[in-house]
Amino acid sequence: MRNTFAIARKELSIYFTTPTAYAMFGGMVFICGMMFLAALGYFQQISVQYMSFQQPQMLEHMNLTDMVIFPLFRNVGVIFLFICPFLSMRLVAEEKRNKTFELLLTTPISPWEIMAGKYLAALVLMLVAVGLIGLFPLIVSFFGSSGTFMKAGEGSVLDWSTVLSGMVGLFLVGAAMMAIGMFISSLTESVVVAAFVTFAILLVLWIISWQAGRLEGNARDILDYIAMPSHLDSFVKGAPALKDLVYFLSFLVLFPFMTERAIEAQRWG
Repeated sequence: MRNTFAIARKELSIYFTTPTAYAMFGGMVFICGMMFLAALGYFQQISVQYMSFQQPQMLEHMNLTDMVIFPLFRNVGVIFLFICPFLSMRLVAEEKRNKTFELLLTTPISPWEIMAGKYLAALVLMLVAVGLIGLFPLIVSFFGSSGTFMKAGEGSVLDWSTVLSGMVGLFLVGAAMMAIGMFISSLTESVVVAAFVTFAILLVLWIISWQAGRLEGNARDILDYIAMPSHLDSFVKGAPALKDLVYFLSFLVLFPFMTERAIEAQRWG
């Protein structure tokens, strides 16, 4: 485990001593902030209209969790679709390009430790990303509880169990995307190719549900299960099922294993 943590620390030091992570996270927070303010403004506008027209009973059907947090978390999944390929592209491919990967393979470090160290660094990046997104529910909770948005009792109070479930879902989505990106990165020396191929795969997993609507029966069920957004939605709605957890865990197990196999093959290749 010492070697694994050493590799993870090295990867994280590279990410946070170069502009890559800061640019990705900064862009993510900026875009999320714009969407957050838009959703919040719409929520406040609707609540004021109901109060103006003396329809306070309609406020009982409104809540910040569904109208602000749900669309925000759903859109964060789309943002991950773009930033994860750029965060994962250098995990292995850059070492190959810099000719340091061969040196790493000659050390008494197993391919499993190499893979685990790099993936651990990727998971830490996703934790940071989800932690930054978690600032928005805190803002909603603070101002909502103070009555800044509306005075409608439960409507201004976040359902924190749903929020936490959504954050777990976002982490699993990011972890799955980084696992795919790490595997693709282990197959090429070009970070550009790694980013492009990873994005293409993630895009297919994201939009394949569009095709499912045209099908029926088992074919539709299969495409719905393969599509990533439906499983994220289950977490964001606060009602994840076992199949959703199995779906993400399959990525977290399969692609790191394939990465380890790819590294092992290159050691003896």
